[in-house]
Amino acid sequence: MIDLHNDALLALPADKLLSYLRQAKSDGVDEIWLSIWTTELTDPLSIITDKKAILDAIANDPSYPICRLHIEDAWFLTPDNLDQLIALHPHSIGLTWNNANNLAGGAHSRNGITAFGYQVIKTLEAADIQIDTAHLNRRSFWQFSRVTTRPIICTHTAFHAVHHHPRNLTNRQIRAIIKSKGLIGLALVPKFLTKHTTSCDIYDLIKHISYFKKHFDCTALCWGTDFYGTDTLPVHMQNYQAIRNLFNTQIIGYSVLQQPIIAYQLGNPTATRRILVTAGMHAREWIGSLTLQTWCQQINTVPANICVTAVICCNPDGVKLATGKPLSLSRHRRKLLIHANRGSDDFRLWKANIRAVDLNVNFDAGWGHGRNNLTMIAPANYIGPEPHSEPENRALLHLIRHFRPTTSLALHTKGNVIYYSRLEDQPTAEHLANQVSFQAELSTASYGGLTDYLALRCGVPSFTLELGADSLKHPIGKSHLPTLMPTLNQILNYFLMGE
Repeated sequence: MIDLHNDALLALPADKLLSYLRQAKSDGVDEIWLSIWTTELTDPLSIITDKKAILDAIANDPSYPICRLHIEDAWFLTPDNLDQLIALHPHSIGLTWNNANNLAGGAHSRNGITAFGYQVIKTLEAADIQIDTAHLNRRSFWQFSRVTTRPIICTHTAFHAVHHHPRNLTNRQIRAIIKSKGLIGLALVPKFLTKHTTSCDIYDLIKHISYFKKHFDCTALCWGTDFYGTDTLPVHMQNYQAIRNLFNTQIIGYSVLQQPIIAYQLGNPTATRRILVTAGMHAREWIGSLTLQTWCQQINTVPANICVTAVICCNPDGVKLATGKPLSLSRHRRKLLIHANRGSDDFRLWKANIRAVDLNVNFDAGWGHGRNNLTMIAPANYIGPEPHSEPENRALLHLIRHFRPTTSLALHTKGNVIYYSRLEDQPTAEHLANQVSFQAELSTASYGGLTDYLALRCGVPSFTLELGADSLKHPIGKSHLPTLMPTLNQILNYFLMGE
C-alpha cells in the first residue's frame, strides 16, 4: 500500500509519530509521503530541516515504511532560498495550496503559473524533486503538464466524474497523468467524495474506486489519505487497516434506492477454489456486515489456489433503514413501510429490503414453500411477487454466474447454529460446528434463501452461519464484535487452509 499524502509529520510529536509509522507498516503500508503544510508557518525551512532529520534517522529501518518528505505550498520560495530547499532535498513539493501565490494558481483561483513558477519547476526537476499538482487549478495543471519532464503526480484528490469539486481530477487530467506514468492518490476527504459530507462512508469511497477501475489503468492509483490533514473522515475509515484491500473491491449491483452493493475480491481471481461469503442480507443483522468487513480489512494473504469474494452488505437500503441513517424516501414509500411494520416507525428489528421483501426468501429454490413464508409485505419473511423480483437478489445471481463459487458461507445472526440445505453437506457442517461449539442443523423452516439456491440449484456446498448466542437480542450491537470475530476467523481459516 502506498499513501501519497499524510499530515502526521506536523500533527504528532516525534515519539508518537514513530509509533504511528510502525503501526502503519504492520497495517500494510509500504511507502508513505509525509507532508508539511507550510501555508500557516512563519519559518517553513527550519521546520522542514527539523522534520527531515526525523525521517533520515529511520530511513534504513525495516520496521518503518519508506518515508518520503513532501512539502505542501511553496509560497515561501524566493530566488535567494531556492538552493537552501534543494540542499534539504525533499522528495516532492506542491507549488501552491488552494490559493494563488508567487508561483502558480491554486484550485480556488484563476491564476496560472508565473515566470518564477516556471523557473522553480525547471530547477526542482533538475534536482530530482517531484512537483505535486494536487492543489493546482486546471489552468496551472495544463501549463505544468506542457513543461514537465517527469511523471505527473497528484497526491490527494478524487474524481470529478463521480463528484464535482474543484480539487477533483477530470477524466482528461487522469489520462494525462497515466500517459506520463504518474501517480494519483485517492483522498479520504468527504467533500471530495460526496455532497453528503456528514454521512460519507465506504459506499461513497468505493464509487470513486470502482469508477477509476472501470475506466483507467489501476496501476496509477494509490492512496492519498490526508490522515491528520482533514477535519472529518468517512465513517469507519479512520486508519490504514480500515482501507486495506479496498482497491480490491467492486460494485456488483445496486439496491432499490441505487445504493451500491460492494464485494471484496481477495486472492487469485483465476483460482480453482472460489469461496463466496455474504453478509447483511437481513437489515437488523448489520453486525454481520461489520464483522465481515473487519475480516476483509485484517486479512493479509489468501493462498494462491483460492479466491474469496465477500459481499459486505447484500441489503444496504434495509440496513440504513434499520440503523436510522438518512434515506431519500417518498411519503408514499415511508407510509407503506410503516404499514408493513405494523404501524411503527421504529425499524430496528426490520429484516426486509426497502420494498418490504425478505431477500433471503426471494431466491428460486423452494420459493414460497417454507413454513414461515408470507405472501404480503412485512418486516420479514415476505417472499416477494416472484422469485428474483428484487435488484439485490439479481445482483447476487449475476455475481454467482460470473464468479462460479465452489463453496458459500452466508453470515446471519443469531443462535450459534450452522444450517445446511443438502444431506451431503451435513458432514462439513457438523465438522465446522464442532470447531466453534455450534449446532449443525438441516434448514427446513424457510426456503428461497441464498444458501438454498446455491446448494439446491447450483450444487455448491453452502452454509448459513448464525453468529451470536441465542440469548442475545436483535439487533446485536458493535460491542459484540470482539466476541463474533474469533468464530468467523476460525470458520474462514478452515476454508482457506483446506477443508
